[in-house]
Amino acid sequence: MIDAVIFDLDGLLVDSERCWNAARAAMAAERGVAWDKDDHRACMGVSSRTWANYMIRRLNLELAPEQVEARIIGAMVELYARQIPYLPGAIEAVDLARHNYRVGLASGSPRVLIDAVANDAAMRGKFQAIVCSDELPRGKPAPDVYLHAARLLNVEPERCVCLEDSGNGILAGKNAGMKVIAVPDARYAPPAPEILQQANLALPSLDDFNLSVIYALENA
Repeated sequence: MIDAVIFDLDGLLVDSERCWNAARAAMAAERGVAWDKDDHRACMGVSSRTWANYMIRRLNLELAPEQVEARIIGAMVELYARQIPYLPGAIEAVDLARHNYRVGLASGSPRVLIDAVANDAAMRGKFQAIVCSDELPRGKPAPDVYLHAARLLNVEPERCVCLEDSGNGILAGKNAGMKVIAVPDARYAPPAPEILQQANLALPSLDDFNLSVIYALENA
């Protein structure tokens, strides 16, 4: 029996990966470094401190993690203030889920960006639990963000479905004991095949998310 659906944010509901990647690539270009798919994959689905530290090492920056975070996140805030780039099917998927299940949002994105989406007219009031992994001991692929979301929803993890696009996110959901629906985006360093295989189900996009998908997981 499934009682809750928990959504990731970046790369799943919001087409933010191109924005994150552009901001990081621009900073890398200033240092004469070509930011490639491996770099993008290393920064997907992890906490802000994790990707900031990665950039410091990769770009040999003489900056504190907080300074790197502030610069990249500042660029994102400006973009979101103009328009939040929802992915196809995102708004409809959340609406479908909230009319049939408890719904959560569990993201490694900074709180300021999570709140920007959660307070946007298209998403306002639709999530019963909103969790930022930056505020927990460990980010994805650790299960903390999903376990905390389940606690806030008052649902056992094994009665939750989470939807993820990244390898770290898939592992976080599996480590939490949840059913995982993978919705990878082939444009941005999709999960390695051995990780994607750990998901209970993979969908081409959120346009393919429906109640039959969840029913199939309940009976798997």
